Amino acid sequence: MICVWCNEDKARETTKECYWVLPDGASTVKILQVPAMECLDCGIYLEDDLNEKVEDKIYTSDLSGYSDVFTYEELMKAPTI
Repeated sequence: MICVWCNEDKARETTKECYWVLPDGASTVKILQVPAMECLDCGIYLEDDLNEKVEDKIYTSDLSGYSDVFTYEELMKAPTI
């Protein structure tokens, strides 16, 4: 796959653990198994559209029943506010 940062054919799909600040601005959550790209030259990163998808879901979901660590799949299934 082509890396969006360096345009080399050195990228592959993977997952990573990510931290996000919650809408209150005072707390964070750790999200496991977030789909990501890994480039041999650039490292592991999230594509912009996926980053926006996670941000939107965090801001529009009721996460009160979740701990501060959950998976990407659990986030995508979270009830909407």
